[in-house]
Amino acid sequence: MTFSISVPTSSVIAVSPSDPYQVCVIEQNGKHKGRLTLVGGKVIMPKQTHLECALEEWDQEAGGKQAKLSEVALWAVKTDEHSDVRSATLGKLTHDLCPEELRSLPVIGHYGAPDYLYLAKVEGEPFPFDGEAKSCKFIDVRDVKWTATEAESRYGAQHDLILMVYRLYLAGRPVDNRDFADFRALRANLRDLLAAVKD
Repeated sequence: MTFSISVPTSSVIAVSPSDPYQVCVIEQNGKHKGRLTLVGGKVIMPKQTHLECALEEWDQEAGGKQAKLSEVALWAVKTDEHSDVRSATLGKLTHDLCPEELRSLPVIGHYGAPDYLYLAKVEGEPFPFDGEAKSCKFIDVRDVKWTATEAESRYGAQHDLILMVYRLYLAGRPVDNRDFADFRALRANLRDLLAAVKD
């Protein structure tokens, strides 16, 4: 029998100060099959808040040339516990904050349950720091393509959906946390929502 646990995370929609449509993403070195993701990671509970996690993950993954975040604010909270499910060990998912004899126990991790999504501006040039990211770059969210399935997307952890909802937000649609409660329904609805957008 394999146990499953919720893995709280934080992610950052880090935008160019001169153009909110330009968002920093990282090309993963190993995780997510090397696809693009927002900067983010697991919250070390109970040592760390979601905000502390977001800032630390930014420094580790994109702060290699002293790039910093400013005007950091909570934008939305993703609660869909099935949007990013991966096998791991209990030790990895708890940062070894579990009994030593349980650290190698195989578990299923429901990442981003919840995921606190922060919106921030980037000061400086994002650059990989700890080796987890292969590269950092700004992408225009208007270029993120809708795909019928997660497997067809060039983005890991279904971050393409977050970026498309952010694009809708820039076009005037208010943030609604219900969007982030069921990613399967969100992916099915996004194509029609985006078709009505006039950027």
